Amino acid sequence: MLIVAVLFCVLAGVFHHYGLSDLITNFHHLQDVIRQSGMFGYTLYILLFIVAALCLIPGSILVIVGGVLFGPVAGTLISLVAATVASALSFLLARWLGRDLLLKYVGHTATFQAIEKGIAHNGVDFLILTRLVPLFPYNIQNYAYGLTAIPFWSFTVISALTTLPGIFIYTLMSHELASEGITLVFIGKLSVAGLALFTLVQAAKAWARYKHIDPSANHECTGK
Repeated sequence: MLIVAVLFCVLAGVFHHYGLSDLITNFHHLQDVIRQSGMFGYTLYILLFIVAALCLIPGSILVIVGGVLFGPVAGTLISLVAATVASALSFLLARWLGRDLLLKYVGHTATFQAIEKGIAHNGVDFLILTRLVPLFPYNIQNYAYGLTAIPFWSFTVISALTTLPGIFIYTLMSHELASEGITLVFIGKLSVAGLALFTLVQAAKAWARYKHIDPSANHECTGK
């Protein structure tokens, strides 16, 4: 809890000056702030990623900015570290605050009930599926899984591995677009990347059918 408190204190001044939502959602503004931060820009980028996840703000724009600023390799590594730490902190925060307290706020939601039933019936297989297939909002999953019985390290390692393909493709494509602009080569690479993601999602769905995992059934049950 001390780490989280210090994190918010460090960023409070930055967010007060620039505005949290504007800083994270304004692409060009975000680029300028990180560039002007020098070596601290790497740290600032990771901290912004973490706070965005904790506040349930999608981190996709940050991944794109990472590709533009840091390149495909460094951008992928930095974004992966940031996303993994953010997921882990959200997960631990849910556990630290306590199941009883958080259940008062999220226990009635269809997302949490579906995840809890999925973990109870299928264990880490369900986690792998929901990380690869966008069934539920990603950042909400972080908190929801913290309220289940899944081990912390299983959650963290699986989240990192399943997040890597998407982060790499987003980072690579954003870097290519910023460097070369919209060209036939870029369109070709984008098509290949889209096909790769589509294939990965379909493979995950096929694997879920093989393992007899039916998240839609869980979701429908919770909606009744």
